Amino acid sequence: MAYSSSLFPSPFFSTDSSLFEVEVTRDEFHSFHKIDRDLFTRLVFVLKRDMNQSSQVIAFLLVVEELGFARNLVAYLVSSPDILIDAVASEVGVCISILYNQDYSSFFLLNHNNNDEVVIPFLKGLTDSNLTLSYINQYRETILVGVTKNLNDVCNRAFDDIYEKGYKEQLLALERAKVIEEMKKIRLGAPQQTLTRLSVQHQTPSWWNVQQQIPRRSSVQKGNSIRSSFRQSTPIKVSAPQEWVPAPAVDEKAKAAVKETKRVDNKDDEEEVTPADDRTVFLTFSKGYPISESEVRVHFTRKFGEVIEAIVMQQVQENEQPLFARMVLKMEYASKIEEIVTPMNKNKFTIDGKHVLVRKFFAAPSSSHV
Repeated sequence: MAYSSSLFPSPFFSTDSSLFEVEVTRDEFHSFHKIDRDLFTRLVFVLKRDMNQSSQVIAFLLVVEELGFARNLVAYLVSSPDILIDAVASEVGVCISILYNQDYSSFFLLNHNNNDEVVIPFLKGLTDSNLTLSYINQYRETILVGVTKNLNDVCNRAFDDIYEKGYKEQLLALERAKVIEEMKKIRLGAPQQTLTRLSVQHQTPSWWNVQQQIPRRSSVQKGNSIRSSFRQSTPIKVSAPQEWVPAPAVDEKAKAAVKETKRVDNKDDEEEVTPADDRTVFLTFSKGYPISESEVRVHFTRKFGEVIEAIVMQQVQENEQPLFARMVLKMEYASKIEEIVTPMNKNKFTIDGKHVLVRKFFAAPSSSHV
């Protein structure tokens, strides 16, 4: 299938029908796109970015090359450090969101005032300031056609074996996460079992250990050497049972002081109770980039620790994507909410290459929760 648009001249496809008679093997196609495969591999396996979005990143970068903004962009990135590749991929993710979601593009451009230096500084530098957010928004439909074409004609064919390997690793990672969760549950139950064992040990009578140390009659009578050595040792002294001495009486004032202390502690605990809404974070997802509850939980647990009490995703139909969620923090980590949303009450995270906007949750008085 030929692609005739003058905006996207490609050396891989031509209007000459004779080229379609040439058969290219899978290995030859992989070899021809070795640089693209190398960059895709680093995005997925080294930088741990989402495979689908990484494919879109490569497809977008190929469009940038075809438009003439940066002829050897992919080759340059392959020879660059991971930190630059990751930053460029995140910037491309913003551009992809603008292409696929017109509402997002209008909202984004309105709030950022086309500030390319802040939003896409690396892409702007790599293209000598020719690629801008305004340009992407203005020609979004044409660029989107080029991205879709590269996804179908290049990425899906050049990365097929890498997809298979990546999906297998994702399945292994999910299984590993399940095992870790089970181990955490077992570990959380261990302290209670330890306390039970300790209490049993404290209740064991003192005479039990003495009986364990007394040699059995049968073992002593097995030979003279054992008996003689036993007799030559220090004679056994059987002491009379010690008289039980009652514990000294506790002063009534001391009892009263203890009760007062407990009452104050309980009062302090009651005052420190934070309502769930006051320790809830509201998360917004980009349309077209579905994020699961487990991805959210793993990301924030890695970044902030075991702070999550519950995650409530938007209720949608089976074939629809949740666009928002509520994340409730544990009571003892309520103060972490300021760290997550920042003093500006908004923040942005990248989860597996997908953008997530967060802010503090404010419950409407008459509206129902998610």
